[in-house]
Amino acid sequence: YMIKESERRQNKFSPAQKKGSLWNFVSTLLTMIFYWPKWSMDKKRRNVRYLFIKFNAWHFTGTDKLWAGLVITLCESFQSIFGCFLISVFRTSQHIDESVRKTIKESREPQWIAKKICCFPLWLLAIVSVLLAIGLIAVVVIVGFPTGNSSGDGITVIESMAIATLGLPAAGVVRFTLMLSKNLMFNQDFNIQRRMDAPKMSAQLGFMNDVRKEVEVLINFIHFMEVYERRNIRVVLEITNLDRCTPEKIVGVLDAINILLSGENTPFISILAIDPRVIVKSVESSKSFESMDKNGYEFLNHIVTLPFTIPEMDIGSKRRVFRKLVERQSEFPDDGQFEKSQVISYEAERSKMLEESCMESGIAHESLIPLIISTPDRREHNVDIQKIVKDLIKETLRVIIEEGDEGNFKYYLMENSIHMRRIINSVRVSIIIMASQKGELPPAREVAAWIVLANQWPCRLSWILQCIEDNEQRAEIDKDLTGEDSIDGTKLLWDVFCESRIEFHLIKDQIKNLLEMDGDPELFEMFLKKDFLLTIRHANCFKAFTVNLDLSIKKELEIIWGSKNRKHTITLAKAMPLKSGFVLKLSKDDVCSEMKKLNFSEINADKYMQRIKENNLDGRALLFGHYNEIKNVLQMSVGEWTDFSIHFLGIKPQAVCPHVREGLRPTQSTLLTCSTGVQI
Repeated sequence: YMIKESERRQNKFSPAQKKGSLWNFVSTLLTMIFYWPKWSMDKKRRNVRYLFIKFNAWHFTGTDKLWAGLVITLCESFQSIFGCFLISVFRTSQHIDESVRKTIKESREPQWIAKKICCFPLWLLAIVSVLLAIGLIAVVVIVGFPTGNSSGDGITVIESMAIATLGLPAAGVVRFTLMLSKNLMFNQDFNIQRRMDAPKMSAQLGFMNDVRKEVEVLINFIHFMEVYERRNIRVVLEITNLDRCTPEKIVGVLDAINILLSGENTPFISILAIDPRVIVKSVESSKSFESMDKNGYEFLNHIVTLPFTIPEMDIGSKRRVFRKLVERQSEFPDDGQFEKSQVISYEAERSKMLEESCMESGIAHESLIPLIISTPDRREHNVDIQKIVKDLIKETLRVIIEEGDEGNFKYYLMENSIHMRRIINSVRVSIIIMASQKGELPPAREVAAWIVLANQWPCRLSWILQCIEDNEQRAEIDKDLTGEDSIDGTKLLWDVFCESRIEFHLIKDQIKNLLEMDGDPELFEMFLKKDFLLTIRHANCFKAFTVNLDLSIKKELEIIWGSKNRKHTITLAKAMPLKSGFVLKLSKDDVCSEMKKLNFSEINADKYMQRIKENNLDGRALLFGHYNEIKNVLQMSVGEWTDFSIHFLGIKPQAVCPHVREGLRPTQSTLLTCSTGVQI
């Protein structure tokens, strides 16, 4: 759009300088050598030229100074667009210091200010020097070089004229040539890299100042070209993959944008393609903000002048993107060539193996011995299997793309292309692994549902798998009592999650980072409760072939929940802690029945059960009621209360503060903290 706008303005208003002509190039060089540009924000310049430069922060993440890589990219792009020679001439001839700025500011010339030496324009001195040189050469050619006594006046006069005519200009030309050669050999990006690689220089605060000077050279060059081409020039810098870098480097790039590339007269338009959530966290965790009020959003607001959030894709756009990714990543040949390609690949593999074995000096390596002997029957079988795999992969991807009751994935596809590629690749690899087990392949819709579930909600799915594993282990332990050594395979995964929702809620603060990987919780409920009724049998079938679910998440959940259960508990053979979800569903009669397992004395047990029924102490009241109130209602002995609290509440009874034992009663303004951390 910006390119089209530039072309529209060029057609509407007076055209700028023509590009590509030899005279234009020579004119640019002469103007650089003999004139200073008087740049200003001229509103009469209606034409505009956009220069697009892409900076991938991930490519420079290995450097100590990522923001220096940003400047290196600018220098290399300028040399690629305008040419190294032109920029080297500018660096040599357009050294703008404070005195030059003062001269430019005081001048009344509208655009170009002639460089002067001893009040004479440099271009005039150059012309006079050239004319004198030509005249001297012409005299020598016509009259001839005088010969005779070296002390003669003729030769002395000629030498004096030559030195006076060519000495000073020749010295200036030699100096200019040497500086130009230096700038051609050691350009801007080379100087920055050399200083960045030097350990002492990288540690000095002056490194930023040196880089700033290089940026000023680029800015002055753009201003020169704006005056020469009679149009505005804007450098559009696209910064991508910044959120993949470390926090310190992210802050460095943002500071460089804020310090180096921003200002009233800078021609840069910096576009940050970032995930603000990642950038804000990196900024807040950076060491640069340890002594400041950590608010990453405020930091971004001071840098970004136009925040633009890309709107979410509609369902049709998601399907079109997903379909294009499927077509782009398809590696299957046509059906007519499939069998032929398989035979050719087998023959090529066999010939390569024989060739490698012949090169060995009589020693057989294990890597040369095939694990499966390739026979014609086996090859035909493999071709058939691969055709089935190919058809199932196509059908599974079609189910995800298509609308209707069979697909119904329209709400569960994220607009991130990486997310879509993960699904496509996971479908292919998972089905290939399933086919290698020589079992019956599941329907395409179930495969698609499971892979999308694992990709969209990895934390919640890992929790469900952990609960299923715990329930199966518990069923195996209690099979002598219940007579069943397995759980119901037709039970829905949503029901499994609901039964353990309380436990999941109790550890949510400890698994905050894992929960951030999950999608919308309401969509998770709709996925398992309404659209895809996956069961425990499906989970047991698919978990061995699931490649897009990190098993370390399940292990982390197991460790966190196990430590939560063991915290402040006492291991007793007769009082094993019950799960919170199980206790929550107990009625008061169930509580009495469960309490019988504690083997209290018959007299005390009857009293306790009577109090439980009178005060309606069901599982909900035990979990959410006040700890001391439950203890006061039951009036148990210390030993029995310990067993009861461990069994039903899963916690050790609170320690009694030594100050309370001594009879100290704190007043309203007194706050005592026991050694156990309990505030009274």
